[in-house]
Formats: sequence, C-alpha cells, structure tokens
Amino acid sequence: MKDKKHIITVAVIIVTVVIIGFLARYILMPESFGEHGHYRWNAVSELQKQQVVNQNISTCAKCHADIFQLHEKDAHFSVPCVDCHGAGNSHVIYHNGGDSAKQITKEQATLPKEYKLEGCLFCHKKLKARPSDFPQINQEEHYKFLNVPDIKTKCVECHSPHQPVFMLTSVRDARIHPIVYRCTECHDKKPEKSFKEVVDHPAIFECNDCHSSVVKSFNERPHHNYVECRTCHLYHKENENTGRIYKNGNAKFCLLCHEKKPFKDEKYPPKIEWPTHIGNSKIVPKRDEKICLNCHVDKIHAMDVNFRENPHSKNWVPEHKNFVAGQLEVCKGCHSTNDCSNCHSKTKPASHSQNWRKLHPTFGAKNQSSCETCHKAGACMNCHKIPMPHPKGFDETHKEVVSQKGKALCGNCHKEEFCKQCH
Repeated sequence: MKDKKHIITVAVIIVTVVIIGFLARYILMPESFGEHGHYRWNAVSELQKQQVVNQNISTCAKCHADIFQLHEKDAHFSVPCVDCHGAGNSHVIYHNGGDSAKQITKEQATLPKEYKLEGCLFCHKKLKARPSDFPQINQEEHYKFLNVPDIKTKCVECHSPHQPVFMLTSVRDARIHPIVYRCTECHDKKPEKSFKEVVDHPAIFECNDCHSSVVKSFNERPHHNYVECRTCHLYHKENENTGRIYKNGNAKFCLLCHEKKPFKDEKYPPKIEWPTHIGNSKIVPKRDEKICLNCHVDKIHAMDVNFRENPHSKNWVPEHKNFVAGQLEVCKGCHSTNDCSNCHSKTKPASHSQNWRKLHPTFGAKNQSSCETCHKAGACMNCHKIPMPHPKGFDETHKEVVSQKGKALCGNCHKEEFCKQCH
C-alpha cells in the first residue's frame, strides 16, 4: 500500500481514545468498586448509617401492642403499618424523646389515621390486571349486596383496618385446604351451566365433593338464597396447589352484614341493634365470641357447635325475681333493662294485682331499685307530679303544695277521710 498515512491517523485516534478512557476510569472510578461485585462496596455501609424512614412493624408493636395483636392474627398480617399510615420516622423519634425529638413538632410527628375509601380501594378495587385470588371487590356490586345506598360510604364503617374479617384465631393457624377456584376468576359473569357440561373444561374442586352433607343442609336454609360458601369461608391462596380457608364464627364477622347502621337500608339481610340485641356487650369477651351461632346456627348449615352453658337453672323464669331483688347490678353484667321490659311490658309481675295501685307505695319505699328494673327513675314524678315518696317533713309543708297544685292531685291517692284525720 503506497499511502498509509490515513490508517496511521485513525489508529492513533483510537489508541488515544482508549488511553483517555482508561485514565478517566482510573480517576473517576469510586473507591471499593468491584471488590465484591459490579458495585461500590462502601455504599452498603453508607446506606446502613442513613436514618430509617419506614419503620418496621416490630417498632410499632413496642407502643401499640394491642393493635399489633389484632393485626398479627387477621387477614392484614402481611400488610406493614407504613402502607396505610405512611413513614413513621418522625413519629418514632418524637415519642422516643432526646435531642433529636426537639427538632420535630407534634404536628410533624402525627401519623395520618383517617382511612379514606380510596385508600382501601387502592389495593382492593377489582381489576382484571390483579391476580384473581387477591381479595378485591366491585364497589357497586358489594354495596348493592349489603343494601348500602351511598356508594361513598367508607369501608371502615364495617371493617376494622387492623382486623378486617375479625378472625377468632390467627390466619396462620387456619386449615390447609386444596386450591379453590370461582367461576368469576376466569369469567366476567358466573356461567349458567356447570363446568361439567362444558367439553374439555378443566376439573374444578367444589365444596360438595367433600362436604356433601353440609352443602345439602346449607341449600335447605335461608343463607343459601343470598350467599355462597366462600362468602363466609374466605379462602387465601398460598401457592398453586393449596391455600388456607378461614372458618370464622366471630359475632363481629356476622355483624358485617347483619348490624343495623344508619347508612344501610331496611332491606335484606335482616339487621339488629348491637349490642342491645344480646343485652350487653360485656357478655361477648367474657363468655362467648361465637354468640350468634348459639341461637342462629339453624339458619346457616349443620355444624358441631360447642354451645355455652346456660348459667341459669331450668326453673329460672319464675325464680329470677328472688335473685333480682337487691342484685340488679349482677344482672346488668349481661342484660340491659330492655330485656326486662321485653317480658314485663307484655306480662306484668305477679305482685301487680288489681289492688297494686293502693299497695305499691309501701313496696316502692322498701325496694325502689326493683321498680327501676322496668320503670325509669322519673316514673313516679310523671304520675304523682311531686317528688315521691314524700320527703321528710312533708306534713308541715304539704299545704303549700295543695295551694299550688290543688286538692285533686292529693285525691289521686288519698280519700277525703284521710285528710279529715288531721283537718
């Protein structure tokens, strides 16, 4: 080749660029880069020294042990606190005290507690892109099922964020169960035909395959018309073959549908006032959290329920009046005065004979608390129009009452002969 000058020029340029590249790499490459991989090793220790922003759930548990216990046993156990409450670094520093806390105001340390509808739906709104086994709802269908007219009603009106389905036992202790699919996990609407009628359709596990007697009894009872097995027995998928199914009999779980609330209308399902329906909320944690099943198990399906023992004797109805006298506060541990009036407003006590109007002053003076079992504290005043029984020294002051309210008031209880004894 006669003229090599242009080749030499290109070669020099390439070599120069390579040399400059190596020099730049040598000068600019951070210290410790490549010691243990294609990254800067010192970055690990530097990150460890940075202040923690998102607090671990165990940090929250140190102060909020009661909420932590509820959270750990229920369906949200895998959801960290920061997902709903935000980063808690300022909150923790402020409440731990010290010099660092002085730089943070109370407002900065306060974590958001308000649960917005959008916050819950951020995770639980039904989307085709979400895995079908993830708990999610179509908001309009869900509210229609519960007869909630206002679609803006917040989820927390029924669900507690820390125990959304009110599990009695930890979800980790729920029974392992074969994979369960719903038709709507693949189909937009529930098909009218059974999958068995469709050629080459994959086999699907159904409740009836193993629990035929339970399913049969369920189909014969009211719940069958409105819900399916998995409405109450929630299923949580853990892998491609198995999951855990929740057998939940907590009264609070039943109340998700059956508690009467202002934002629900009066349509089905049947709704009750809580806790007045059972008398007193104290009965639940002390005695039996499955209290709904004690009376309403026949409305669901056949099951073995360990009913709580009735603390009263078989002859309790006629005998209870002897116990109530002077011990009404003991009764109020479980019952409200509504329970008394439910019976006594229909059937009067045996003591209320035809001559009761004449006899009741003597009885009431000795046992006023017994009267208040059915009658409010102001019942005497409503009838007599003056404080009863007559206060001490009334015989000296009664003339003023007579002059103000008239003799007719006295005549409700006393005959004219009674007045003539003195006058």
